Amino acid sequence: MSSIGFYAHKFIIFDLVPESEMQTGRRIEEHLNDFINAENNDLSCERCKCETEEDFFTAINCIKNDLTSRGIVSYVHIEGHGSRESLYFPDGKFISWSVVFQAFREINILSKNNLFFSSGACESAYAYKAASITKACPVFGLLAPEREVEAGSVEDGFIAFYKSLIKSESLNDAFNAFADATDGKKYALIFSPHIFENAAFNYLTQHCMGKGRRKRLENVVTKAITETGLPVKKARKALRAELSKPQAMALKGFHETFMMCDLYPENRARFKFDAVKFERDVRSGKLKTA
Repeated sequence: MSSIGFYAHKFIIFDLVPESEMQTGRRIEEHLNDFINAENNDLSCERCKCETEEDFFTAINCIKNDLTSRGIVSYVHIEGHGSRESLYFPDGKFISWSVVFQAFREINILSKNNLFFSSGACESAYAYKAASITKACPVFGLLAPEREVEAGSVEDGFIAFYKSLIKSESLNDAFNAFADATDGKKYALIFSPHIFENAAFNYLTQHCMGKGRRKRLENVVTKAITETGLPVKKARKALRAELSKPQAMALKGFHETFMMCDLYPENRARFKFDAVKFERDVRSGKLKTA
C-alpha cells in the first residue's frame, strides 16, 4: 500500500488495553482483517498484546527484523492509555514518549522515513514533541488524540480510517472518513515536514533571535573560553559575528538529517525545503508559527 509519499505492507496493533476494559485493539484487528480479506488485498494485520514494557520492545524488535530481513514496512497503531508525557501498560508501569519515539526512530530510519503511527491513547499526539531537529525524524506521520477520548469513538474512527486507507490509498480520504466517524477535532494529523518546520521555527526564534540569541551567545562563549582559552572579548566578538550570519545553511543541514536525505538521497525529491525562504519568513514575522 502506498499513499502520498509513504508505503506500508502490514498493520501492527500494539494492544496495551487491560483485559477488564473494552477490547478496542482486538475489535479493530477483527474488522480490519475481515475488510482486507473481503477486498482480496495483499496487506495483513497483526495484533501484539503488550502487558509489559518487555512485550512492547519484543514487538518493536520483530518489526525491525522484518525490515532488515525482508524489507517489510509496518504501519504501527497503539491502543491503550496515555498522557502527554507517557504510555501506560496494563501492569501499571509506564514509559515516556521520548523512549517510545527513540524506538520508532530506529524503525523509521530502516524504513527510509515511511513509518506512519496512529494511536487511540489519550493525548498521545504530544508524542511528536519528542522529535529533535538534530536527529532523524521518528515517524513519517501520526494520527493521534490531543485530548481525552472515549474507547467507543476511538474504535469507530480508526476502523473507518483504515478501511478508507486500504480502499483508496489516500490519507486525505482516510482522515475525512475518520472525521465522519468520530470527533476529528480532538485529533492531530501531522507529517514529518510539519514536525521539522515546527522544530526549525523554535530553533530560529529561541536560539537565533532576540533574547534567545543573546542567551545562546553567552552559553557558547562560556564553552569556547573553557575549551580554547580565548579571552572573553575576543571570543564574544567572533561568536557574535558567527551567530549574526544567516542560518539557512544550518537549517538545510538539519533538514538533511531529519528527513534522512543524507542516508537516502531519493528523499530529497519527497521532502523539499527552501531554507532561505523559511528563515526570511520567520525573521520578518511573516511566519508566526510553523
